[in-house]
Amino acid sequence: MKPPVDPRFGTELRRLREARAISLRELSAASNLSKSLLSLCENGGRDPSPENAAHLDRLLDAGGRLASLRPDPMLGSDAVPSDLEIEQAERVAHAERAPRALDAGAIASLGDVLAAHRRLDDTIPAEVLWPIANAHHQTLVRLARDARGPHVPSLHLVVAESLQFVGWLSAQLGRHEAADRMYAQSADRAEELGAGGLASQSSRFRGSLAWEQGQPTRMVQHYQHAAQTPDAGILHRIDAELRHAHGLALLGDRAGALRALHAADDLTTAADGARPDPFAYWLTSAWLRFPLGLAHLELGRARDAADNLRVGLESLPDEQRETPWTAQYRGALETAEARA
Repeated sequence: MKPPVDPRFGTELRRLREARAISLRELSAASNLSKSLLSLCENGGRDPSPENAAHLDRLLDAGGRLASLRPDPMLGSDAVPSDLEIEQAERVAHAERAPRALDAGAIASLGDVLAAHRRLDDTIPAEVLWPIANAHHQTLVRLARDARGPHVPSLHLVVAESLQFVGWLSAQLGRHEAADRMYAQSADRAEELGAGGLASQSSRFRGSLAWEQGQPTRMVQHYQHAAQTPDAGILHRIDAELRHAHGLALLGDRAGALRALHAADDLTTAADGARPDPFAYWLTSAWLRFPLGLAHLELGRARDAADNLRVGLESLPDEQRETPWTAQYRGALETAEARA
């Protein structure tokens, strides 16, 4: 017997989509489901599969509410949203209805949605994720504009994180001017809030964007600023110094590049056991092999460059090794191996 579909599914799907200002076409692209199928689901003309219901629930940040309207008994209790997921979704919905009554729980839930989007970015294309992530960002901006009370600084920090993330997606989509503007806004807001790690990371993203655009002078300026950001945290400072060394080497300043590498090496000695910030979960010792490899490559140390870049790529999960954002590192590894 086919599991029942709650008749409210279509209405809830449309409500969630429209609340996030996402068109059927955009949801179709993000979900890889046809526009006609989504339209039929919204209008009650087609029952979604449990898998599609769960997929749409995740994309629309419904916290299990949507999936619960299309249960799959074959999946057992795993198909049922947890009390925590339901509570998080309700907190976000309440915050949107009453931003002046914002509480710490709602802000934590808004941050959890952003964190989930960052994880999705590891494996799905930016053009698919953009409409969902941008809709969440616009929600955060509206809430920050209207919110009042003691929790507003925490909300502004989530907005600064979101600015960085939508800037990153914009860069992947070739919208470089918009990406640079968002990174700059994120860095400024983070510095004002005393979030040194986030500020440093946003400045480094500006430096990486300048590198991709063939602007080594701007690249060095942003990386130097990132390295000098107060309270950035040791992993952020190591990454900034390594990238600063890469930029200086590109400019032909070998002595300066070596000084930056030595500074990074001194920091690495003190970084044993350091844990990355949640918004920079990927910033591990293995990840730092990427900027180290790039610096070695520009300094003419092809063998060292190849060794570090190879370790960095091999440390990634299989599904991430061929993603667009690794192309620069894969290309650098090919160059290093050819020169070694």
